[in-house]
Amino acid sequence: MASEPTLSTFVSAIDKVPGLKDELNSSGLFTVMAPSNDAFTKYFTAHAKYKKIDDIPVKELTQMVKYHILKWMLFQGNFIKPSSDPTINVDIYKYETRAVASYYDAAAKKGVYYPSKMIQVYTPRFFSYYGVTSQDYTDVYGTGSAVNAQTQMNVMSSSVVQKDIASGNGVIHVIDRVLELVNNIAQELENNAEYEDYNRIMKRRFLSYTYNQAGTRAQGNNGDVNGDGLVDSLFNRTYTTDANLDNENPLSGTKSLSLTGFIPSKTAFKNYYETRLMPNFYGIEDSIPTHTLQLLYKGHLASTMDWPSKIDKGQSVSELGDKITLARSDIKGIKMTSNGILYTLNKVIEPKSFTTVPGPSFFSPQYWYLAEALIRTNLLGLLSSGDAKFTLLAPTNAAFAARGIYWIEKPIAGAPGFFRKPNGLETPVAISELTTLLGNHIIMNTSLSISDMNSPVEKFYPTQNGTFISIVNGKISGTERDSLVSVVNPNVSQSNGFFQGINKIIYYPGTLYEQINGATSDPNAALQTNPQYRKFKELMVASGINVADFANTASTTLPLAPITASTQNRKFTLFVPSNEAITAAQNAGKLPKTGAVTPNTTLTDAIRLQLYNYVSSFFATDTQIFTDGKTTGTFPSRKVLTATPLTYYPLTVSYNGTTLQVTSRAGEVATVDKTQPALYPQNKFAKDGVIHVINNAFTSQF
Repeated sequence: MASEPTLSTFVSAIDKVPGLKDELNSSGLFTVMAPSNDAFTKYFTAHAKYKKIDDIPVKELTQMVKYHILKWMLFQGNFIKPSSDPTINVDIYKYETRAVASYYDAAAKKGVYYPSKMIQVYTPRFFSYYGVTSQDYTDVYGTGSAVNAQTQMNVMSSSVVQKDIASGNGVIHVIDRVLELVNNIAQELENNAEYEDYNRIMKRRFLSYTYNQAGTRAQGNNGDVNGDGLVDSLFNRTYTTDANLDNENPLSGTKSLSLTGFIPSKTAFKNYYETRLMPNFYGIEDSIPTHTLQLLYKGHLASTMDWPSKIDKGQSVSELGDKITLARSDIKGIKMTSNGILYTLNKVIEPKSFTTVPGPSFFSPQYWYLAEALIRTNLLGLLSSGDAKFTLLAPTNAAFAARGIYWIEKPIAGAPGFFRKPNGLETPVAISELTTLLGNHIIMNTSLSISDMNSPVEKFYPTQNGTFISIVNGKISGTERDSLVSVVNPNVSQSNGFFQGINKIIYYPGTLYEQINGATSDPNAALQTNPQYRKFKELMVASGINVADFANTASTTLPLAPITASTQNRKFTLFVPSNEAITAAQNAGKLPKTGAVTPNTTLTDAIRLQLYNYVSSFFATDTQIFTDGKTTGTFPSRKVLTATPLTYYPLTVSYNGTTLQVTSRAGEVATVDKTQPALYPQNKFAKDGVIHVINNAFTSQF
């Protein structure tokens, strides 16, 4: 380089960096992006502080000069075509320099470790592969920057004006601008007053420090990061909003990764903070939930480098998976950082989870549990979809607590989470249980206003977990028909439906088997559970049906298949004969007597088989029938009629305008009585179907 008169200023800069001249004359291989004298003239003209090389402090000059020196020897052809295979290494555009980037975090009073600084080299292959236009380049790097069509190489904001000057142990490319070390996105947020409030909250809530022993030792006696004359320990900084935010060279596997920050200006963020965040949380910043802030901050980041034309085309997607929609008027400024592009915006980007049905839970302290549970169960993505309508029946924190479910931030053992506390012992609530539970509160493909819910006509709605709920006169019920749920925060309208705050958990039902098997056996017991199923349960037990799918396990001579086979996700309607109907049939000698009060005689395998088939005959298969009469017709039961071809005893369901009727194959007629819900509760929801009580035992099917 010393023989190139147009590089004399850069050569003089190298001479002032201790040991660098000898290093470059060693046996190592280097690529130098050497600014021309004209480049330095432009630099000093634009710089307010430095007007010549001697004005630049040696420490700062060292980093500046080393930022222009790459490891390895790379000619133009190596940059333009990193591999002879066009499918390999098309993503290479970042190259490691000799500059290091230790940094002092003044607020934390910690030195921060970084590997070597990277620079970006742009070639036609880069522009083509990433869909970057020449206008994009000018928009990001400013007026006067342009893609060099002749050398086909740009280095950050500079253009390569002379390429491939070979030397003994390296190659020189002359550039038309001095490269200035740029911050990464995290550093830029920290050092620019425009982002002061945004960054303060982000660091306070989402930043952690990890001691870097190797980095601390490697710096040796040069590790005085804060300039106090002492060698500093170095730390890595990690933001939970994005692990790569403070990473000089993020990678996805072996592929270089760049980010995009869409950061609101000071004014835009202040307005959002004062009008949207603080009023909903008593004016206390510490009361803003972490999950609310995490979604907000992730919604302002993309894990790809999105140049302006990509934004114009509506192709930018946040780390939450939300499409980012911006007009050019929303963009106040653009800056390239060492790990991605940073846009300063005139507005705050709200994530879709705030504007869709889950949104109110993130801005109300009384729905904190629900918001956290939606995130942990991954149901937030479903409810944030703009492609479907939903009604979210949103239980309050008190509703969760009434069911014995609590959030514990610092449990005795393990991570924060949802727990039960039986006898004072903390027992984690499984995510699978939470998922199932919340699914019972999500009405699919329907947006219900409070006026819809106040209808005097009972209606049945499918939920996300495959069961149903009932709504009539503003009251909601699930499997626990005697525990009605009320709306306490009605009609919060969102972009894809309604958020209806409720005062109780709608508990997820058990299976048909669990509902029947849970019936209290003793009619004189003080506490009765599902007493209307007692006699049917007796028949079931007497037949030897005593496992979850109503399978017979009492006799090895009866290899019978399960009746319901819940693992196959099939649905059934079970018409249970009332206690009175079964007792009358037993007294008439048409059914064997069962139970503790009227014990059955010893049953043979043949009688058990009859009972098994008899119980099977009350299951209408692959249908869920409700008392609204919307589903009628003839349905196969689970009792086999003929083996070849395989057919089943039919159940015919009809509706006369007020009452559901069921007819057996022999013509016996039963009604589903809705007039006495305490004695004969109908529409009892189960995981695999629905249960009704009928007034006929259909003894012809025994």
